[in-house]
Amino acid sequence: MSWSKAREFCQRHYVDLAVLNTEEQYFTLLNATLASKGSFWLGLRRQSILGGWTWVNGEELRYEHWYRWNIQGRCASMESMLAKDEKLLARYCDERHMSVCQGSGSPQSLAADSVGTDQLNLSWSVSAFMQMTPHSYNVTTCASSCATLLYSYTNGSAFMNVSIGNLTSATEYSIRIAAFVVRRDSVTGGRTTLQSNPTDLQVKTDDGYDDDDVESVHDVSSVELSTEDATIDLIPEKTRGIS
Repeated sequence: MSWSKAREFCQRHYVDLAVLNTEEQYFTLLNATLASKGSFWLGLRRQSILGGWTWVNGEELRYEHWYRWNIQGRCASMESMLAKDEKLLARYCDERHMSVCQGSGSPQSLAADSVGTDQLNLSWSVSAFMQMTPHSYNVTTCASSCATLLYSYTNGSAFMNVSIGNLTSATEYSIRIAAFVVRRDSVTGGRTTLQSNPTDLQVKTDDGYDDDDVESVHDVSSVELSTEDATIDLIPEKTRGIS
């Protein structure tokens, strides 16, 4: 499919075409596509043949891994069949290729900003990609039993802050947060939920005398490959897909 059709597909079934802001993300996807031996559209383009390359989330391309320079091409693909690491290729946007899609991203830098005897305040950063995507979070708190609350992201901020109350003092809590995006299924007409892998946090509420004890465990981004006929998990989080 063309670049524009590929983007429509990704926006309908995932979030958007894949954004690889860092070289680490580039090489993660490169390794994930080695066995596919194909050309895959990325969420990378330029407005004119003299313009700079920009990801669909608005960020500029910060590294150079071009296979060769094509002055006429305005949409970028990853060429998994090439032997070397330089696999980016500028192509005509109406060429037909597979594509890499990106889904929900996990909460980043999760932390407990304050912990009391019966409540705590949590915060985490929201990636630039997710700031542009309507989404929500499931926040699950577990001690002897579990409770899940839903929080919608609405303000376009780079940070999300929530307060959790009705807790028990001097108690160890396991907190799990996952982002999710709801999409309409074009086949069934129903609604499909695309959820990220969770980010976990261990927190002990204050006993009224001692300092609180906070330990954070951070999750990482990952990649999923899909075709028009199938979806294949390559790395443990559904965040990207190949179509």
